[in-house]
Amino acid sequence: MKIRRFLVLLSLLLCGACQVSPPLPPAVVDEAEVLSPSARQRLCQQARLLLQQQRIALQVWILPQAVDDLDRLAADQLSRLRLGEQTGGARGLLLVFDPQRQQVRLEVGYDLEALLTDLFIGRIEREQMAPFYAAGRLAEGIEATVELVVGAVLAQEDALPDRPAVRNGTTLSGGGGARLALEGAAARPEETLDVADLARYQPQPTPLESLALYLEVLRARIKAPQLPLYSPSSRDFFASWLVTDAQQANAQALLEAHWAEAEVRTGTVQHEQLAVIRFPVTRRGCAPYLLRRVAAGWQLDFAAMHQLLGFNHNNQWFMRRQDHAFMFAFRDWRFDRQGFPHAAP
Repeated sequence: MKIRRFLVLLSLLLCGACQVSPPLPPAVVDEAEVLSPSARQRLCQQARLLLQQQRIALQVWILPQAVDDLDRLAADQLSRLRLGEQTGGARGLLLVFDPQRQQVRLEVGYDLEALLTDLFIGRIEREQMAPFYAAGRLAEGIEATVELVVGAVLAQEDALPDRPAVRNGTTLSGGGGARLALEGAAARPEETLDVADLARYQPQPTPLESLALYLEVLRARIKAPQLPLYSPSSRDFFASWLVTDAQQANAQALLEAHWAEAEVRTGTVQHEQLAVIRFPVTRRGCAPYLLRRVAAGWQLDFAAMHQLLGFNHNNQWFMRRQDHAFMFAFRDWRFDRQGFPHAAP
């Protein structure tokens, strides 16, 4: 009899624990079938990263049909799933996308509202999601938005609360986040520059001066692909590459924060003058810049950077291959099997 009572008590305790910590819901629910299998996999990797490193539960939910009140639906869904409660607090992020009504909502759990403010989330959605939507690249926009949000959380690790926030009743969200109506998002017209502007963004006498001029391009949010500051292959690359304000803001912030650490290395390879502007090997988020010397000065080679440099889920750069002309600038570093740089022993 005592054993039976013990088993009954144990089962009740286990059931209670299950209610307190519900199972983790899937990271991606694509009911509209917008995402490719590879895109779903990448988003799941981002979700696992947040869960492992910051105990944050993320779900991307793409609706199969239009809804009238996306804000209410997102808040109800986050609470229904108990999203974030699985980690011992209200640490849930829910990205809800309504393709038919052309709107998106990022719902933020209580414990993350101080970190991911409504203003920040709204800016990310306007500057990142809207341009991709206007270009008809919805899946890429969802991925890019999630990557920026994940990057913002990982960059502010110390700001995350250690204890759960005080909640309003049993809900896990107080309405934190933002909703963006994409219906009015117009495709960005192709940016062109007049003769005076083109004359301003010319190759410069030194690699560092060319990079400084590119920093001005970032600050001015110039997206014209035909800048003479870029190599010919880079102009072709940018002609088909969607550049957003959010991407430029991130690149600007990195350059401004680590400008004093920039190191220039030049060399001649097969009669061509090349340059690499690199940052300390410990600055894994600061990828090197590659440049080529032409008669007018130094041009930035973003096409080569795109081909040779990759980034992991932590936005840390690695070398895709090491059989290229720019490797002269990394002889004092070593690269592991995945291509990540390390200081030579």
